[in-house]
Amino acid sequence: MSLTRLRRAAVLAALLAGAVLFAPGAGGQPPSTPKTQTGKGQVKVGVHRFNMQTGFMYKVKVEANGFTPSVLIRPGSFLRTGSGFMGGNVEGDSFEGYVLPKESRDYRVVVTPNLDDDELDGQLFDYSATVTAIPMSKEPMLDKKDKTVAGDPVYQNPNGGGNRGPHKAYDINFKAGQIYIITLDMATQGQFDPYLIVEGPGGKVVAENDDGGESLNSLIVYQPKRGGEHRLIATGLGNRTGEYRLKVVTTVAGAGGAAPKGGKSNPIDEK
Repeated sequence: MSLTRLRRAAVLAALLAGAVLFAPGAGGQPPSTPKTQTGKGQVKVGVHRFNMQTGFMYKVKVEANGFTPSVLIRPGSFLRTGSGFMGGNVEGDSFEGYVLPKESRDYRVVVTPNLDDDELDGQLFDYSATVTAIPMSKEPMLDKKDKTVAGDPVYQNPNGGGNRGPHKAYDINFKAGQIYIITLDMATQGQFDPYLIVEGPGGKVVAENDDGGESLNSLIVYQPKRGGEHRLIATGLGNRTGEYRLKVVTTVAGAGGAAPKGGKSNPIDEK
């Protein structure tokens, strides 16, 4: 059996037999912020199960010792930063991303070294994983159900790099330093793949997200450096149109964690 097949078998075995490290919380909205959940390992593939509740955003951080970590979360009923949540915000030996669960349940975080089979050579790798709950406000700042149609103007990216499909724009005022969770969900089944864009006060694109090819929704965790009038762009890939729901929620005052930096799927540093 080749090293690639052995590695795939190891991943499958780990997914099926991952140890339960954290007990599930009570159903529904928790009365208080859940405790930070942690895990660590020394394996080729690490699998940790933890509980996530709706009404919270979760910051997932992996610190690796001497390797670049790839991080997956299963099952896939959530919104997340990063393309497929794999290498979305990797800086050296660290990974950081945000997860917004669509249902309260246990999820599995899978950590693997981002190495070729010939580089693994039977090695074990040390890492630590931390999952921190960040409470969100109960009342959304914006909650808009709308749709794009064929007659809407095609979005032209002021930064260059090509256009998107027909779009609608929404003006909104953001405060500097506040964390905003912006979601764009497809409202009906079909071929429409929503694409979310945030323009800053100067009209420049400061964040955009498609959230991976198979996921028909978008999430941006955005912390503006400069407050003022922003514009949210609801559009789609190609020339497809459809119904959607655009929602903006803030984190509760004092909630920890800064928004992720860099990457096309995440906030882009403002100049």
